[in-house]
Order: sequence, then C-alpha cells, then structure tokens
Amino acid sequence: MFEIRTFLELHCYDYTDPYYKKNPEGKYISLDDSSKFREYIEHSNFTSKHIQMLITIKYKNEIVVGIDGPSGLDLWEQSYMALVENYLDQEKVNVMYGIEPIVMRIKSLDNHLFEFSITDEWKPIEVYAKAVLPKKEFFETILDGAEHFWNTLNNYKVFEKMDIKEKGLIEYPVLMAEKVEKLREEIKTLLN
Repeated sequence: MFEIRTFLELHCYDYTDPYYKKNPEGKYISLDDSSKFREYIEHSNFTSKHIQMLITIKYKNEIVVGIDGPSGLDLWEQSYMALVENYLDQEKVNVMYGIEPIVMRIKSLDNHLFEFSITDEWKPIEVYAKAVLPKKEFFETILDGAEHFWNTLNNYKVFEKMDIKEKGLIEYPVLMAEKVEKLREEIKTLLN
C-alpha cells in the first residue's frame, strides 16, 4: 500500500528560475534512473559526504510527502533512520528533517496507528505532510527504502571515489545496510 521513492537534487540549478517553482520535479533525478544517477555521481560538484535529497511517500495512492515537499541533506541516515531508532525507545518522536528548521514527528495513537507530520519549526509554520498511518507497514516501507538507497550507493561504488584520506568510508553503505537490517529486526520484535 505504501510507495516510497528517493530523488536527488540536481547540483546546479537556478533557484530563482520560475520554471522550478511551477515544475518542482525538474530539479530532481530519481535514484532509480540509472543513466542520470551515474551522471549525477560523476559530476564535479558531487560529494558523497552530503547528498541533498527528497523522499516521497504515498499511502493507498494518496500523497503523504510529495515532490513539492522539503528536500534535505542525508535524509535517509539523519532523519528517517533516526526516526525509526528513536521510535524503538519512545512512542512520540521528533527528529530534524535534514539541517533546515523542519521537524518530522510521529505520535502513537494506538497499537497500530500513529500520526505522522513534517512541519516548519519556525514561523510561518508550514505543514508539509500530515497523515494517520499504520505503524508496521510504514516502518517496513521506510526500512526498505533506506536499504534500497544504501545498496544503490554501494552498487555504484559511490564511496570508492572519495579522497584517499577518507578511504575508511568505502564500507559505509554496507555498514548502513547492516544497520537497516538490525532496525528491521528490532521493529518486528516491537510491533509483533
């Protein structure tokens, strides 16, 4: 019932160009578009340290987070995986959405449902997403999306292109995929 997709923000586009305001999808490439993804990681402005991305979520064909939603740096690791980790410790969670003053929240409503939202932290407060979602299915989908992201980075050997001083990071996508599997087991235990 869920559909989750990862988009990477283009390295260089004119933020002031009205085209992108009318066509927000134009400033992203899909993680699943192999030819464009290869060009993206080979671009001179690419760094695997900080990847600006947008993650879209649909539930029962309804948009929860759309292509016009907020993008952020390293959303898989620092926001969505952090959301799952924090949920394992508490049923009401607030995590930063990238590095902007935007917060992603979940609040348990019962054993099966929670309220999910993404909102500005500062005024004027804009609500980017708000929905009541099933816990188990949501977390399974989030972890599937994170695993797909890290496996894609590993398959394209993104971290092998790094500076020699940072060679220890080559295994990073593998370690993150292992972390996803650990979180998957913990979520299964908690929600079953």
